[in-house]
Amino acid sequence: MQREAAAWEQIFELHYRRVFAFVRYRLRSAEEAEDIASQAFEVAYARAEHFDYRGAPIGAWLMGIARNLVRDHIKKLGRRGIDDEFDDSLEVSAPDEVDVVGLRRDLLVAMQTLTGDQREVLEFRFLLDRSVAETAVLMNRSEDAVKNLQRRALAAMQRVLAGEGYGAAGGVT
Repeated sequence: MQREAAAWEQIFELHYRRVFAFVRYRLRSAEEAEDIASQAFEVAYARAEHFDYRGAPIGAWLMGIARNLVRDHIKKLGRRGIDDEFDDSLEVSAPDEVDVVGLRRDLLVAMQTLTGDQREVLEFRFLLDRSVAETAVLMNRSEDAVKNLQRRALAAMQRVLAGEGYGAAGGVT
């Protein structure tokens, strides 16, 4: 892949929002997310000659770079004693504020009990609205593996939430 400025500008315009959304979900700070999302494009630009198209789109390559940068960043924060990778702030002005905040807290607790791969598959599928095929490419797995991983992750979350007073129909009991 060549390093033509116009082509990279177009790649940035097409993919920055998704890369930023993925990074922002994983980090506490919007500023850190912007830095890491931008850094993903810098790394891609620097390694452009190493990109080998094997059926995976460049967007998947960029997401893989971003995922690795986020993991490195979280590891660095962990070494400094900061182990909460989720943004605890939530601005809700509706009368249901307590229920919404409680539900969000419960979902975060349930997500933290999952393996890294289980969390990642749910993030791609439900937070970033990616298809099974896209998720498979981004995670470097088969579509069947993604489906099985998603099924196990949802079952694990259901077990955790069932233990916290959630009814069979969903919601707080």
